[in-house]
Amino acid sequence: MAPLGKFTLSVIGLRLFGAAGFFWGMFLGHLLIDRSLVGKWIENRLGELDDNIRLLLPYGFYKYYSRLDDNLFGKLWGAFLGAITFGWGGFIVLFILGHILFDIRGNTLVKDAKKGFEHFWNRHWGKILGFILGFSLHNKIVLFAGIIVGFFADLYRLEGSWRNKLKINRLLGFWARINPLKLALHSPEARKVSLIQSMAGLSAKVAKADGQVSENEIRTFKKIFDISAGSNDKIARIFNDAKQTADNFEPYAFQLRLLAKNDLALQESIVENLFKIAVADGRFGEAELGIIRSVAAIIELPDGNFEAIRQNFEIRTQASSLNDYYQVLGIFCNASNFEIKRRWKELINQYHPDRAQANGADRGTIEAYTLKMAEINNAYQNIMKSRKAV
Repeated sequence: MAPLGKFTLSVIGLRLFGAAGFFWGMFLGHLLIDRSLVGKWIENRLGELDDNIRLLLPYGFYKYYSRLDDNLFGKLWGAFLGAITFGWGGFIVLFILGHILFDIRGNTLVKDAKKGFEHFWNRHWGKILGFILGFSLHNKIVLFAGIIVGFFADLYRLEGSWRNKLKINRLLGFWARINPLKLALHSPEARKVSLIQSMAGLSAKVAKADGQVSENEIRTFKKIFDISAGSNDKIARIFNDAKQTADNFEPYAFQLRLLAKNDLALQESIVENLFKIAVADGRFGEAELGIIRSVAAIIELPDGNFEAIRQNFEIRTQASSLNDYYQVLGIFCNASNFEIKRRWKELINQYHPDRAQANGADRGTIEAYTLKMAEINNAYQNIMKSRKAV
């Protein structure tokens, strides 16, 4: 879904404002959709719609819909967008372009090209903005000056030192408090630094929860985040200050909540890494478990996902009902959402009662398939409900 914002807004901009609108659409689509939580929200909603369609379709239609799995959205959206903006010509061109950008998923060449394109925009959007300003004003001097200024802006941004060099920390701190988008539009580099610093504070709190911060816990933290001795004085200072007491861990957790909102994989990674810190000196205790559970609640990790992670670090003598659902699908509890959905679709295709009837099965077999289908759908819905990030 990465180029969705650029694809959509650039076409609309081209139709309404010509070439300048095309470039502005690309720029705004990148910042406001592709690099923000909006793109993730759209992807989640489309996934839910796909699930509901599969639950409602009879097998006669399902088998055809399944053949279009992950191979439909791009063409439909491109055709619709092209038709309303440029008529039949746009319908045909954007139908093909939508297929290439969104529906071809296994082709290595396409994947590498999309990844490289996104990487280019993430690293050079300062220069791109300078170019767009000059192009829109039809002024070559502004164009070249904008690119030069954008070059230095990108340099400072990627180095992570521009705040100190431009001496605007106080202004940026004020903006961070009032900015309604918070970290949604921050660069990946800034988000990574903030993530590590917040994890440093939380890791120290978890390590201190059992009374003493051990050398194993410190080494584990450094290994997880690849922190070498003296590589980042600020991270070391945050860790040392935080390890004085296990109290007041909530500010770090709320910072992570901003960073990980609507990102289930990152939420799981945060909690899993905290468990790794907790068990570094042996089995984790109730105090450590209490902090990690509170952090999971603050960052909005679903309870089912938390329990699945916890069970990876604690020997259980009795399987939970959630584990029973995983067994129904025949898949491990640490499987990704993609793997779970793929397995669910395989089982639907295998046990659909309409298929058994079409193959001439007797009434008993059809009834057994009907019950099996209900069991499969119930297991899938409960698993996905437990993992639901929003």
